[in-house]
Amino acid sequence: LAISTSLGEWVYVIIESAVPLGHPIHLHGHDFYVLGAGYGNYGSGTTLNLDNPPRRDVAFMPGDGPTGQGGHLVVAFFTDNPGVWLMHCHIGWHVAMGFALQFIEGQEQIKDTVTDTCFLNDVCDTWRPWAKEKGIYVDDSGV
Repeated sequence: LAISTSLGEWVYVIIESAVPLGHPIHLHGHDFYVLGAGYGNYGSGTTLNLDNPPRRDVAFMPGDGPTGQGGHLVVAFFTDNPGVWLMHCHIGWHVAMGFALQFIEGQEQIKDTVTDTCFLNDVCDTWRPWAKEKGIYVDDSGV
């Protein structure tokens, strides 16, 4: 899933899981504000902390509530960093199974942030033959 955003706006994300398992949620490219988290689904009665909420790059979404009802996490961030930024569960096999999304932030400005790709090409040109020689097969995102 990819979501396009413009620069200079607030993005609010509500993540829910019905599975009674907690998830450490990480966002690349930003710190985010943790507005709320709790057991069960997010709803109109959910209280959000809008007065100096904690700022993080990883926050835990509760999951194993008293009745095993899963949980929710509500975060917000300001779009001021052009790029394609991944938000994902930090448990490796969860992200490999698709617990991730990307924010395409300021799409028109992204090309202005890439000035020299030589380093990237050098790293890839070194990695490919080494990985082939060692028999390394990458079957997931590597996150």
